[in-house]
Amino acid sequence: MTTAEFDTLKPSALLPHREPMLLVDKVLHTDFKNTITTETEIGEDMIFLKGHFPGYPLLPGVIIIEAMFQASGVLNRVATLEKDGEAPQKKKLGKAVKVKSATFYKEVLPGDKLVITSERIKNILNFSEYKAVATVNGEVVCKAEITLSISI
Repeated sequence: MTTAEFDTLKPSALLPHREPMLLVDKVLHTDFKNTITTETEIGEDMIFLKGHFPGYPLLPGVIIIEAMFQASGVLNRVATLEKDGEAPQKKKLGKAVKVKSATFYKEVLPGDKLVITSERIKNILNFSEYKAVATVNGEVVCKAEITLSISI
């Protein structure tokens, strides 16, 4: 994939998710095989913030984990495109299977830019394991080990 093609990577074209559950705004970097870095701007109007918590909105940890799954799904998708030359309409669906571990270090607030770096650790049959790190302003907010199942 060329640099021009990289610049046109759109998470909405690579994932089945749509608003309000599409949590990856853009791809910042990928090696198209084992690593990806994505970014999401945490808007004040995100539905997840409306009741979590009134007067002190925090992005729920489960949403950070979901964003990690989505970033990993985008990596899986671009790696598959690179390897198979597969047509976009034949997307393989990645589904969350396991959160092996997750640790939260800092709060994520409206106006923050959540940057997620995900690294593929291994593939076993139709499963892919990843280590993901979420940061805001270069500070770690969450680390997790997650597994996706990949189906046709």
